[in-house]
Amino acid sequence: MRLSTKFLLFNFLAKGIILLVFLAAGPFVLRYFAIKSTDRQLIEKRNEVLGIIEAEGIENFISEENPELGFGSYNILKEEYILLEQVPQAFESDLIFVEERILDNESVTYRVYSYAFEIDGENFLLEIGRSLQTIDEIEAIIFRILIGTVLLFFALSFFLDNAFNKSILRPFSQIIEKKLSHIKEPQQFSYKAIETNTEEFVLLDESLSEMMRRIQKAFNQERVFISHASHELKTPISVLQTKVENLFSQDGFSDEQMDKLMDMQQTIQKMKKTVNALLLISKVNNAQFIKNEEVPIHKVLEELIADWEAMALEKNIQLQFTGAENFVLKESNSSLCLMMIRNALVNAIKYTPESGKIILTGTWEGPHYRVSIQDNGPGISENLLKQVEDGTVFLKDVEKDKSGFGLQILYKVALYLGVKVEIKSGTSGTTVSFIF
Repeated sequence: MRLSTKFLLFNFLAKGIILLVFLAAGPFVLRYFAIKSTDRQLIEKRNEVLGIIEAEGIENFISEENPELGFGSYNILKEEYILLEQVPQAFESDLIFVEERILDNESVTYRVYSYAFEIDGENFLLEIGRSLQTIDEIEAIIFRILIGTVLLFFALSFFLDNAFNKSILRPFSQIIEKKLSHIKEPQQFSYKAIETNTEEFVLLDESLSEMMRRIQKAFNQERVFISHASHELKTPISVLQTKVENLFSQDGFSDEQMDKLMDMQQTIQKMKKTVNALLLISKVNNAQFIKNEEVPIHKVLEELIADWEAMALEKNIQLQFTGAENFVLKESNSSLCLMMIRNALVNAIKYTPESGKIILTGTWEGPHYRVSIQDNGPGISENLLKQVEDGTVFLKDVEKDKSGFGLQILYKVALYLGVKVEIKSGTSGTTVSFIF
């Protein structure tokens, strides 16, 4: 998972948890303060009624002729009421409670303040009620507002956090994409500084560039050594080859001696092939080939078929090629393209048994052009493929007649030309694909 995605998820979840807690607690907090406010208003109403009684007398509420009738008053919407009645004996009452009452066949829940008091030796009970329906309605409205606010906050927070994370981490993403993800060779590394004002990203960019400079210096030293060593070896190998060929023209050698001379000549040929391969790999690694040509890949395939069809016929191998779709590779090198595909074809011909079959195709697959060489030979060992992919030049633990230099050159050239290589191998054969 990308770092920006982790930041976004963390911020989103953290804010989400906080908001969900707030949303869950909101109705309870709202109801608590609403009830407190209602209780305060009930106490104020009680004080107002007691003030009226003290100023004007209890007779304004309870008549002397019929004291048992008491006093009752509801407002028009039954949201509030006041009850005052005379009670036969004194008792203490100063409490607030919730009570449900039936008014006009309608159940109404009230917050009731009950207060008992005494005037001129007579006991009275005062009840002041306030409907909770308004609180419930307000609570429902505010709860819906809270839900809408939370959802809107989630949406805005997601988009804003996403934009902010992308903006802040853009230099880091550029470092990953431009300097690390697609770098397979030190020469491909871009030393251009990433534009950012974040000190950590600047330090990371500079550290990567400095590290790649040291790596590239070490690579260059190794490649220069291989190049020089290859050049120095070519001369004595050529001298040895000339001397051995001169020996063949002389008489007086026994059959045993001639066999030894033949072995010497084969060894020299292998040494020469190895040195040439090392020299070629060194040149490719050092980017000594110019890429300024347009290469018609379909014509390259036709040329290879014309050159190697005879060798395939000698081994009684069916070389199947029905033509390739047109494709021109720009800003490339024709000799390297030919060498790359030729190595795969020659390996297929070399290791495919007699009466075998090789299929060569060149087709478009969406935006990519694929060249495939499929054979039914014994396949390539996983050990050899792994060593070649890892860039090991001097291969160990492989068959004696399989040096791996052909595959090594194939991989190096493909990397230099920007071509992707896929090799699928098994007991039923090998398929080498070049994806342009």
